[in-house]
Amino acid sequence: MENIYSEEQKAVKAVKASQKTIDFLLSYSKSIHVVNYKKHPFEVTLN
Repeated sequence: MENIYSEEQKAVKAVKASQKTIDFLLSYSKSIHVVNYKKHPFEVTLN
């Protein structure tokens, strides 16, 4: 089992994102707000 996981990690390549992409993702994650209503979480994107 250990050999299977170590082989898969060698095949993974690092992805380089541009600064524009990183800024977009950070802005989007900051705009998400979770509202709990009767034990049900709702994700709301604030515009």
